[in-house]
Amino acid sequence: MIKNITKFFEEFMVPAKKSDAGKEVHSIQFATATLLMEVSRSDEGHKEIEKDAVFGILQRLFEFSTTELAKLMELAEDASDEAHDLYSFTRLINEHYDYSAKQQLVTNLWEVAYADGRVDAFEEHIIRRISGLVHLANQDFIKAKITARQASGL
Repeated sequence: MIKNITKFFEEFMVPAKKSDAGKEVHSIQFATATLLMEVSRSDEGHKEIEKDAVFGILQRLFEFSTTELAKLMELAEDASDEAHDLYSFTRLINEHYDYSAKQQLVTNLWEVAYADGRVDAFEEHIIRRISGLVHLANQDFIKAKITARQASGL
């Protein structure tokens, strides 16, 4: 798994980003993608519409080509399969995201959950867990949910 992630960043990232700071940025991008995939996979039916929502969010957040995003999603899905917990991903978020970026992350997680027109109890559970791990206040958790629901048109 680690070899695949390293290979992805070596293959698709420009040499200027190969510094330690660049590796941190890539790790944060990978952590974000993995958390989004975790939500998309948490309900009973792992639907394409949710994967499409993840793809759209990653496209908005990061300046990757379509090929790079597809590979990042594949790696994030594999990491989600193999992860025993969410701490390693949320730790990176806590180290590098300010509070407003954490709020946006949780809003993005809700956006994935609402992509299929409903929120499954498992999706809500995983988003609540992630929200707690990134130390988001409950009121901001609720605001993120409302914002994503309104944006979805539900």
